[in-house]
Amino acid sequence: MTELSGLDLIGTIIAALLTVMVLTYILGDNFLFRLATYIFIGVATGYAGAVAMHSVLVPGLFSPMFNKSLTELFGDSVNIIYFLIPCLMILLLALKIFPGGARYGGLPMAILVGVGAAVVVGGGITGTLIPQSLGAMETLDPNVQAPLTGETGIGRVFDVVLMLIATISTLMYFRFSAKRELSGEARRTLMASVLATVGKFFIAATFGAMYAGALASSIVILVERFQFLKDVLSMLANMLVGA
Repeated sequence: MTELSGLDLIGTIIAALLTVMVLTYILGDNFLFRLATYIFIGVATGYAGAVAMHSVLVPGLFSPMFNKSLTELFGDSVNIIYFLIPCLMILLLALKIFPGGARYGGLPMAILVGVGAAVVVGGGITGTLIPQSLGAMETLDPNVQAPLTGETGIGRVFDVVLMLIATISTLMYFRFSAKRELSGEARRTLMASVLATVGKFFIAATFGAMYAGALASSIVILVERFQFLKDVLSMLANMLVGA
């Protein structure tokens, strides 16, 4: 770490202190860890609010509103209506601050939740379900090149067959085609039971790989933080010796 001075030195020391405060969670939940958490949440919230204000609200709402007339800003009555509706939604949402007006904020909240759910579902369909389905429906022709890896031959056929088996067996594990007895117990055919068992293996392997990836990333971050603390201590020691 290079020699620092002024605000850079103060910022580095604060970062090191916050790192130590977070690492104290190893000893259990304590005041220092909670304080660091509150600081991170407050700074992140303030930064997001400042970005929203300077990048969205000021150039897109306040500046045009105060620097132009409504006719110059919108041009016709239709655009004015498109402007007034969001303003009304904002006003209703702001009423949730007061106990008596909280019920009036239900409409904008419903719109926000509905749009958010639609975005999440749409992203899940276009980003996961459709690619997964297309991957399971790839041709078994060994001469066709894989679109992502460029693989051909037996290796590509093996990958396609493995993807197909994993998809079908995982769906069978969730008992979409299972009949239920009067007691509530699911009744499957022998083939469905075998596929469900194979699907359980693929689900466990997937969760294991995801956990291993998250654990490896966490270890890398932890090592980087320890290296950062070592560099800060070395820098401070050199400064004290030089002084």
